[in-house]
Amino acid sequence: MSVQTVLAQDISGTVAPAPDPAYNNTGPKDGATIENDFTDIAFGRDPEAMPETTARTAPTANRFYIGLEAGLSISGDLDVSQSFVNHLTRCDPFLYAPGAAPTDGECAAGQISIIENVFTHGASFTGSAALGYTLGNGLRLEAEYLHRRQGSDDRRIPLGPGGDDPLAQKSSEWDANDPPSERIYDLSTHHVFLNAWYDLRTGSRLTPYIGGGVGMASTTMHYSGRFLRRSDLGPEPWQLAAAGTLSHIDAELASTGLGFQVAGGIDYALRDHVSIGAKVRWIRSGGFDDSGKLWTQIRDHDPVRSDGVTPFTSDFNVGNMQNWVMTVGLRYYL
Repeated sequence: MSVQTVLAQDISGTVAPAPDPAYNNTGPKDGATIENDFTDIAFGRDPEAMPETTARTAPTANRFYIGLEAGLSISGDLDVSQSFVNHLTRCDPFLYAPGAAPTDGECAAGQISIIENVFTHGASFTGSAALGYTLGNGLRLEAEYLHRRQGSDDRRIPLGPGGDDPLAQKSSEWDANDPPSERIYDLSTHHVFLNAWYDLRTGSRLTPYIGGGVGMASTTMHYSGRFLRRSDLGPEPWQLAAAGTLSHIDAELASTGLGFQVAGGIDYALRDHVSIGAKVRWIRSGGFDDSGKLWTQIRDHDPVRSDGVTPFTSDFNVGNMQNWVMTVGLRYYL
C-alpha cells in the first residue's frame, strides 16, 4: 500500500478516495486562476460540469469576431434655422411692367430674415455591422459601421405681425388655409466608430458590458419650406400680380463631422463561438452650417432678389443631433 493511500485512510479503517493525480492544488496559482476559483464559489458552479460556452478559457480567448445589429433609433429635438436677404413683396420687379418697379431705399437695401424651428423625428430603423477583437482580459476593441434613418417632421413657420423684418411685415399676405410651413425629411446618418468595450464576467452564459466609441458621422437631410399668398391681396398692381403665388425651397443639407457614443448591453452565449444580445446606446453628432442653398421659386418666378439678378439663397444652421438607439444583435467569434 502506498504512503498516499495510508494517509488517506481514516481512523475507522475506511479508505477515502485517493486524490486525482491530474488535479494538483498544491502549486502556486496565478491571479486569473484565483479569480476563476472565486467565481466558481460565488456562482456555485462546477467547472467540470460547465458547458463549453461557459468554460474558463472561453472569455480569455484572443480572437476576432463579427457582429450584426438592428433596431430602433429615437431622435432628440433638432434645431434648424435659416437666414436670407429679404425684401418687401412690393419691391419685386417681376410684379410690374418693365421699368415700373419701385427703387426707393427700402427696396434697394433689403434686410436679413431668420426662420428658426425645432423638429422631432420620432423613431425609425437603424442597423450596424462590426469587426472586433477580444484581448483576453475583458476588453474588446471594435470597428463599427452604423446607419440610421429618421422619419419626416412638418412644422408651421412661426411668424408674427409687425417689426422691421420684411417676413413679419408680410404676415397678412399668407393663405390662411395653407399657412407657411417647413419640413425636414429623408434624414440619414452614416456613422463609423472605433469602440472599446469591457465585458463584466459573471461565470455564466450572460455577459453584461459597457463602453463607447468615437468616430465620424456623415449626415444628409432634405429641407422644404413654402409660402403661399392669398388670392385676394388687394387692388394695387403688385398685389394683383402676387396674389396666389408661391415661394418655395427644397434643398439638401449635408455635412461630415465628429460623433461619439456611450453604450451598455448584455450578451447571451448560445455556443462557444455564437452569442446574441441587446444594446442601448446614446449617440451625439455635431451640428453644421450649409450655406448658399438656392430657392426653387420666388412668387412663381425664378429665385432672384429684388434686383432681378442676384440669386435668392438661404444659409442654414443645423444644431447638434442626439439619438437613443436600441438594438438586438448576433456576434460570431472566428
